[in-house]
Amino acid sequence: MANSFYKLPLRLDQIVRKNKLATCSLKHSIAQNIHLLISTYRGESAYSDEFGCSLWDEEFNIQLNFRWKESLCESLKQAVGQFEKRLQLQEVKAQLEEQNEMPEKGNLRVRKCLHIEIRGVIKKTNESFHFRDSIFISPMAQQ
Repeated sequence: MANSFYKLPLRLDQIVRKNKLATCSLKHSIAQNIHLLISTYRGESAYSDEFGCSLWDEEFNIQLNFRWKESLCESLKQAVGQFEKRLQLQEVKAQLEEQNEMPEKGNLRVRKCLHIEIRGVIKKTNESFHFRDSIFISPMAQQ
């Protein structure tokens, strides 16, 4: 399959130099877009207030709200359905895991890692699609 999709992040310095931008496959392009949906809070995007998911809203409710996982999965289903039309969504899963880190200074640091898994079928090629992403929350950071 031809690599006809731009790879993120876009290198605008390459455009100014009149160089070609890096491209990627359809599968990788879909994965990039889903990662953007996960890591963007609603209202952050300049072109659409609806782009993103409720992860940012749910981050502080995880300890208080026992239904946060279902709420997050529903938000992701809605976002992928609305903003990733190239994918026929089949399943969204979320799993929270605590990870202990011991930096050199000796202070134990407990972080929560959210593992997200999305399965579907690419409409254009009828190919199966499997996406995994992990995001550290409290404090929020990408792995």
